[in-house]
Amino acid sequence: MINLNKYFLIYGYGISGKSIEKYLNNRNCDYHIYDDYKKIKKKKFINKDYLLKNIKKYNFFIVSPSIKIEKGHFLYKYKKKILIDLDFLSLELSKQKVIGVTGTEGKSTTCIYLKDILSKKYNTQIVGNFGNTILENKNLKNLLSKIDILIIELSSYQLDKVKFLKLNYALITNIFSDHLDYHNNLKKYIKSKFLIQNLLYKNSSLHLQNKLFLGYKKYIKTDKKKLSFIDDNISTTNDLKTHFKRLNLNAIKKLIFEIDPKIKIKINNIRSELNFRNQLIFKSYDLKVFNDSKCTNLNNAIYKNNLINSSKKILILGGKLKKQEKNIKFDIYDSLVLLFGNHSNSFLNHLNFINSYYYKFNNLNDLVIFLNLILKFNKYNYVLFSPGGESFDSYKDYLDRGNHFNKLITKLIT
Repeated sequence: MINLNKYFLIYGYGISGKSIEKYLNNRNCDYHIYDDYKKIKKKKFINKDYLLKNIKKYNFFIVSPSIKIEKGHFLYKYKKKILIDLDFLSLELSKQKVIGVTGTEGKSTTCIYLKDILSKKYNTQIVGNFGNTILENKNLKNLLSKIDILIIELSSYQLDKVKFLKLNYALITNIFSDHLDYHNNLKKYIKSKFLIQNLLYKNSSLHLQNKLFLGYKKYIKTDKKKLSFIDDNISTTNDLKTHFKRLNLNAIKKLIFEIDPKIKIKINNIRSELNFRNQLIFKSYDLKVFNDSKCTNLNNAIYKNNLINSSKKILILGGKLKKQEKNIKFDIYDSLVLLFGNHSNSFLNHLNFINSYYYKFNNLNDLVIFLNLILKFNKYNYVLFSPGGESFDSYKDYLDRGNHFNKLITKLIT
């Protein structure tokens, strides 16, 4: 376990770094802070020369999860001493039931649904990759004493580094090709997701789809008796919001039953939703427009588009494409594809058009002007804005991108 009387280095001064700084201050721990890019005049901040000269005196290195530690990195030989903020959270947990949720897509929505349902009977909190942390709270022990169930959204970065966190339940939503800049290849990325099983208590269960088990069973170390298979055999519908709501609810049914068999799950009781996740922003008798700006995964964007059973559909792709395996191509069926931004050609290198065709545009504004014209003169029933790329090429984040698309569509339709 972690001895708080030791000497720590916080490496990376982002959200998790600032959170762990407050935690260590509250515990009167000795530490320094180093960041590759931020040079802040603060007592605890050190430069790289000082760090390298004194590196052996640090007992633990607390790393921001997304920092890649590979051969050649000055911390590589100290990998056994590397921790993340969640390792310190494990020191504070006692009676709480802890649920870990990972996967490529749907993690945040799954966490929200779990909280929505469980909160009707239990005090439930979400932390982790979800975007919030509780470590900096001065009254952390008191806060945690009031929590019955803690839901932790876990990224592949966190699973790659966390050492001491323990889970009562674990769930993998799905696995698509993603984060290859960090993991180098799909195999390593898949293996990182299955590291969640190593965090489970001895008699705890791992929940996953049967197709994930069949596809990746060589990575599964958990006893098959402790596997719980998610029912993903649901009827498809062209209403993406409803489809994925059913899918996400099916994913958590057995897990909630294990926690409390008396809790009833009703689709109409789910009120909380993420912004710009399969959001239906316009509906008429012959046209539906979905805003799925949160989708930054090309594989998932194509999957959603192909779920729509229509030959009169438009898919809008754009942003900064994440690294893909060289020879991988995704089949796209019966669609008009509109691409925007400077990375359009990188998208085209990974698309296989089947009864489909495409146009490219410099930006989203130009694209929507064209969209306005074709909707007037052609009968398209569905428009899916599911970019499949990161927003940072032109926008602050996916929320900024989603808001911009909504404004453009509002002007177009009204």
